[in-house]
Amino acid sequence: MITKLKGFIDLSSPHLFVVPGSLGVCGVFLSNPNPDAIFILFGVLIPTIAWAGGQVFSNLFDSDFDRIKHPTWPIPSGTISKKEAATYGLLLYSLCLIFASFLNIYCFSITLISLILATFYGYLGRLKQKGFYRNFCFGLVVASCILIGASTTRNISEVAIFAMIIAILIYTSDNIIGDIPNIEIERNLGFSTLPLQIGPKKSAEVAFILMTFATILTLIFWIFGLNFSYLPLAIIALGSLLWTNIVLIKDPIKFGNLWIIHARYMGQIALYFSFIVGAIG
Repeated sequence: MITKLKGFIDLSSPHLFVVPGSLGVCGVFLSNPNPDAIFILFGVLIPTIAWAGGQVFSNLFDSDFDRIKHPTWPIPSGTISKKEAATYGLLLYSLCLIFASFLNIYCFSITLISLILATFYGYLGRLKQKGFYRNFCFGLVVASCILIGASTTRNISEVAIFAMIIAILIYTSDNIIGDIPNIEIERNLGFSTLPLQIGPKKSAEVAFILMTFATILTLIFWIFGLNFSYLPLAIIALGSLLWTNIVLIKDPIKFGNLWIIHARYMGQIALYFSFIVGAIG
C-alpha cells in the first residue's frame, strides 16, 4: 500500500511543483499588483494540479522510453498500472477544473485549453514525434500557467501576456536541452527529436538563440509598464540561464543532464520573482 501510494506521488513529479506554482503566482501579481489571498491561493493551486496531471499523462505516454531509461519508475516497474495512471491523471485534471470553475469562466476555459495541450504534448511522445513542434508545445503548456494565474483575477493584463511569451521561449529551450542526453535511447526507439534531426550541438545552439530572445524581451519588459525595480534580479537570473546555455554549446552531451535543468529552474524562479517585484513597484 505504501509503495503504491509513493508511486502515485512520484508520477506527478512533486519535486517540480515549484515551477507551475511560481509561474501561476507571477501571473496573479502581473494582472493585479495587490491581489486578495484567495487569488494567490488558486493562482498557485490550479497550475500546480494541472502540472501534476500533465506529468502523469506524460509518464503514461512515455512508458516505452522509461522502461529503458527509468525501469524503476512507477509505470515501468509495474507499481502503477497504465489504467491506474490514466484514472489518477483524469482525477487531477477534474480537480483543477473544479477549482477553476469556482472562480470564473476565463480561468476555467484557459485551464481546460492548457490541459488539452498538456495531454497532446504527452501523446506526441507516444507517437514518437519529438521534433521542434513538441518542444514548442511544452513551452506553450508550461507558460500557460502564467495565464491561468492571471485569469483568477478576471484581469489578464498585457504584462501577463508578455511574460507568457518570454516563458514560452525559455521552456521551449528547456525542452530541447532535455532531449539531448536521451539521443541514443531515442534513436534506438525510432523517435524523431530535434537533437536527432540536426545534432546535439546545433540543438544546443537553437536553445541558446531562444534564450537570447527571451533575454532581450525581458530587458525591455519595462516598456509594457513593469517598474524598473525588476531589472537587478532579472539580470542576475538571465545571466545564470544564459550561462547554462553557453556551457551546453561547448559540450551538449557531457552537460546536457538533469543538474543543468534544475539549475535553470532556479534561475527561472528568480526571474519570475523579479517580475513580481516589478509588478508591485
